[in-house]
Amino acid sequence: MLTETIFKLPDNLVARAHQYAQEHHTTLTAIIRKHLDTVIAEKNDPLIEFSQGDMTKEEAIAELGLRDYSQLLVALGDADLPLPVLPDSVIAEQVAIFTQIWKET
Repeated sequence: MLTETIFKLPDNLVARAHQYAQEHHTTLTAIIRKHLDTVIAEKNDPLIEFSQGDMTKEEAIAELGLRDYSQLLVALGDADLPLPVLPDSVIAEQVAIFTQIWKET
């Protein structure tokens, strides 16, 4: 059974969402359903926890019994989950390493 629901959203948000849906060959309903499923999913799914940045890649690989990071990326893609955003400290560390390597070349 499907329930029809009314949301009050800003016009520009709805317009951008419709454009995104059209570009990605989907519907606004499918986007909202998928996002709600992701947001309210139980926190004991390692893929969801990793995707939301609540679990390290090493923890997710171990929990899922995967061989390596490449298999984790494939699993995320198969589940249609986004990559997590790295914490600012990790990004800063990577920038520092890149800068050091760049200066050495």
